Amino acid sequence: MPFSCFPLQSRRQHERWAVFPVLALSLALALAGCGSTKQARSISASGFLGDYSQLKPAAGSADDPLLIYANTGADCRQYKALQIDPVTLWAKADGSSFAKLEPADRAMLTGEFEKALREAAAKAGFPVVEAAGPGVLRVRAALTEAEKSNVMMKEASIVAPYASGAATVWAESKGQALFTGDAAFEVEVLDSLSGDRLYAAADKRVGKMDPRNYHAWDDVKDSIKVWSERAVKRLVNCRATGSFALSPQEKSFSDKIDKYMP
Repeated sequence: MPFSCFPLQSRRQHERWAVFPVLALSLALALAGCGSTKQARSISASGFLGDYSQLKPAAGSADDPLLIYANTGADCRQYKALQIDPVTLWAKADGSSFAKLEPADRAMLTGEFEKALREAAAKAGFPVVEAAGPGVLRVRAALTEAEKSNVMMKEASIVAPYASGAATVWAESKGQALFTGDAAFEVEVLDSLSGDRLYAAADKRVGKMDPRNYHAWDDVKDSIKVWSERAVKRLVNCRATGSFALSPQEKSFSDKIDKYMP
């Protein structure tokens, strides 16, 4: 029987049930992808890397950071170990949320990032050493932004995301859902003896309107997790091909819609 021929009450029941597949699809899209954060639209230099002239907007792999440099003349297969400098919080000259952080939060953030770097090295088969030497890569890394989310307001926005027209306009203009956290980092990989730069990157991730992040620092921790997973891929690629540059890779559907979803 065509839908238009249903009795009124049956038609209303049919309409209610028809909503469920749409809601299920929306939820699946919201929770799709590698985590509850997404890459930001842009990033500004903090000064940590000093020289940014080599870094260019990424145009290769879907796992590339926003800004990247890979020394095409270097064969990184000659390196067998990593020396990791202590991770720092590097505030921009125009001010930073780091100035307001409690000492415990500072220690937590640097500890999380340094732990992630060491785990990435281990997964990629690179032992971490304490001193420079032949066949040793030196890694310098800093968190340049780290803003925790307002969990209470974020949860309220998830329940009623269109309750505030102003909040929706803000999210569309910024590319980030209101009340979510964000994090940015800069890193460079050098020959530990010569100081030659083999790789450099700058990236930023922002929280999505995702109910899985229940704690204020979850968006930042998820960002660090994503960077760690991508570092493993890059180090493995380095060992296999000799290059820090990944092969171009088509972005997934969930990666593409991230650009348009708060």
